[in-house]
This record gives sequence, C-alpha cells and structure tokens, in this order.
Amino acid sequence: MLFSLFARGLIFMIFISGSLVIGYSITRLIAYLIPYPQFSEIFLWSGAVMLSAVMLMGVAYSYVYKGFGSQADITRRNPTAGNKVVLTFDDGPSEAFTPEILKILAEKKVFATFFLVGKHVEQYPEIARQIVDQGHEVGNHTYGHITVPNSPPPQLTAQIMRTNLIILQQAGTYPLYLRPPRGLYDMRMRRIAKLLGQELVLWSLSSQDWHPRATTAGVIRRVLDRVSPGDIILFHDSGSLLNSEGSSRRPTVEALGPIIDGLREKGLDVVKLEDFLALRK
Repeated sequence: MLFSLFARGLIFMIFISGSLVIGYSITRLIAYLIPYPQFSEIFLWSGAVMLSAVMLMGVAYSYVYKGFGSQADITRRNPTAGNKVVLTFDDGPSEAFTPEILKILAEKKVFATFFLVGKHVEQYPEIARQIVDQGHEVGNHTYGHITVPNSPPPQLTAQIMRTNLIILQQAGTYPLYLRPPRGLYDMRMRRIAKLLGQELVLWSLSSQDWHPRATTAGVIRRVLDRVSPGDIILFHDSGSLLNSEGSSRRPTVEALGPIIDGLREKGLDVVKLEDFLALRK
C-alpha cells in the first residue's frame, strides 16, 4: 500500500513539474517581447503558473470526458445509438429530491439510470426500492463518494463491493453499472468492474447542476444547446458531494420536465441505458 501511494504521488509530482516547466518555457519566450524588465519578470512567473493551471485543467477535462489510451471497457456515449440519449442521476437517493424526480419521469413516461451512493441507500432504502419498482436502472457510485485514484486498494474494493451488497439487499437488484465519483477512475477500478461483472459508464454531457450557482434556466440551456444523438447526460439527485447534503438540487427538479420536452422536440428519444448499450456496433 505504501509503495502504491508513493508511486502515485511521484507520478503526480512529475506531472505537475512537467506542466510548470512547459508553462515557464512558453512564457519565457513571450517575456522576451516585453521591453520592461521588471514587468517581464512578473509576467514570467505569473504567466508560467497560470499557463500550467490551464494545461492541468485541460488534461483533467480530457481525462474525464475522453480518457487516455484504449478504453473499450468504458462507456461515455454511443455514436451508433441513432437518435437515442440516456438520462443519468448521481449521488442519490435523496429524501428531498429523488421522489420529485421520479414523479416527473413517471409523468413523462421516461426511464433513467440512478448511480447510487451506498450510504444514501442505507439511509433511504425505501426510495432506492422505489427507483427499481418504477422500472429505472441503478448503478454503483461507491459507498462514500470517494476519490478513486487516492483510495488504497482495500478501501476501493470494499467501497464497491459493500455498495453492491447494499443495493442488492435494499433495492432487490444487482447493479450492472459502475460510475466513479467525479469521473476519476484508475486501472484498479477497471479490473474490479470486470471481475464483478459491471460496466464502467461515465457521461458525454454534464448538466453542471452540481454548481453552487446553477439555475433552472442555465441547466436547461446547457443540456438542450449541447445535446447530440448518442449522449449520456449527467444530472444529480442529491446535494451530497462530501459528508453532508448541503447543495440544493431544486434547479435539477425544475429543469427536468422542460429538458425532456426539449429533447423530444429535437427528435431525440430518451431510453433505458440497457437498450442504449444494446445498440452498440
């Protein structure tokens, strides 16, 4: 375990150092064009830090939405799904928001996939059962919404297996899908998913309803302006990101109906994840 932590820490430090070196080199070339030495020095270091931060954010975005290397075992979207899209909800179940979301889905005759946090299933088992009873699919989102790459192997394995058992006991179904919190995964999680017969499912379009300043209009606009056939769309039905359920998901609830209507107006069909994945070629 110590060696694994050391190796991950070393890789992280090399990555940070490399981005700083690249950022410094680029800003140094630009600094030569500035005629004022004192300003040039300020720009050199501030520019290097800012450019490095931008590069790191770009790499992180690419990692979550595209990944690195061959990833036949990870699903983000399905380009062969025709006009089909999928709705997914993370971090629940929640006593405050999940029942309202289920009511809207029932009214619109739409099925979704809920990636459940194990400790929330323990807290609200009746809502987890309600999700399944209404015909929706469920997936594993770890027990405590952990950051996968930072988790020791025993903890990671326990988080996934414990949540599988809780969902099976409380909701009466085995979760066939697995989604890492924040979209951060590693090879260990990919191996565990394969061993447990689960498919890693991420997303191709985020509603960004997790943002503290998210608004109903903003969530609607982001989804309907960016959606395309074959997308897996990410929402959240709980405000819990760390240890408490603080953030409101009211914008998600209020935006869901108009989004479903808007998707249909665009000629897109909202389907179950199982049917969506069956269209892969």
